Amino acid sequence: MLTDRTPVEEYHARWRRAQAVCRENGVEALVVWSRGGGTLDTSDDVVYLANHYAVFPYLNDLPGEWSGLSSTAVVLPVDGEPTLCVDTPPIRADSVPVDDVRVSELLPDLVGKVLAERGLSSARVGLVAGNALLLAPYRRLLEACPKVDFVPMDNAVDQLRARKSPYEFELLREVAVIGSEAMTAMMTSATRPGSRESDAVRAAYDHVISNGGAPYDAAVASGPHSEYFAYGQVPQWTTRELESGDIFHCDMYGAAVEGYRYDLSRTTFVGGRPTSAQEEVLDGAIASIRAGIAVLRPGVLASEVFRAVQGVLDERGIDVGYPIHGHSFGLGWEGPWITPGQDVPIEAGMAIAVETMAGRPGVGSVKFEENVLVHEDRVELLTTTPEKPWLL
Repeated sequence: MLTDRTPVEEYHARWRRAQAVCRENGVEALVVWSRGGGTLDTSDDVVYLANHYAVFPYLNDLPGEWSGLSSTAVVLPVDGEPTLCVDTPPIRADSVPVDDVRVSELLPDLVGKVLAERGLSSARVGLVAGNALLLAPYRRLLEACPKVDFVPMDNAVDQLRARKSPYEFELLREVAVIGSEAMTAMMTSATRPGSRESDAVRAAYDHVISNGGAPYDAAVASGPHSEYFAYGQVPQWTTRELESGDIFHCDMYGAAVEGYRYDLSRTTFVGGRPTSAQEEVLDGAIASIRAGIAVLRPGVLASEVFRAVQGVLDERGIDVGYPIHGHSFGLGWEGPWITPGQDVPIEAGMAIAVETMAGRPGVGSVKFEENVLVHEDRVELLTTTPEKPWLL
């Protein structure tokens, strides 16, 4: 839910930081491309710079009619104000901080026109497109800008987003409340024998939607399928009826306050009576995440956080479901990633999700994940869903 809440000065500061990246990389502008129509994970960079999300669902290009439908682009010169290029009218003028807004169903052509107007038709231009710019509109963009030297800079805005302002920290605190309460509702439902996986997801989604949020996904597995990250695939849950003694776990993520994300994981035991072996696995997962959070501070490498989490799991003889123990988050999923090879320092101003999926053969697998804010002198825990929700 995007509103006019964010002060325009917040966007001006983001533009200045992005322009500094232009100068550092020797480019005269950025073209930042995103895609909407329900694909939250490809919209983040433009929401960050312009608070706009394309509402029309994706359609393949139709020659002579449209190209880049469901997409949005920001043209940000190294000096001066940005231009927001959108695919369809009308736009939410009350919440967009950009004064110069253009509309065309031939979005690549519009970007080329704006670059030419800005005297950039033969310039080096950073292209921030990631997985948002598909092949057909990309080819058309090249045709519309035959002399522009596009420089791949996919991570340029992502790296800016990783370091949050105090205002963004406030938004993430609000988001964490919504996400934590939604996860608590999910786990409460899933602890009841006879309920279904889909009932638990509905309980969580009802809470998110009623608070103005957009659920992204709930990666659920239970019972004999607990070793899976998610078993349903599309959607990532099933209508399976939950039985006493089942493990139920979920990694749930979505967007809420001003598009900022929640991303947390919890595990419960249906019927509220885990075996000692089941609880031992969960206790190990919880202890591993606590160990990772304990070492989180500015200057520590992401790989060191990984080793702290992994060390507890190895010590307790618990197998890992996937070789990643977290990441930065905000308007989306961002680096640094908590993996063995990420020798990237944690910085004050980052929001980090520390997570694991772990289990033992014959026992089953569990998930646990916490969201934290990194300050100069401390780490602030955001998630409030109980570690052992079946005890509620």
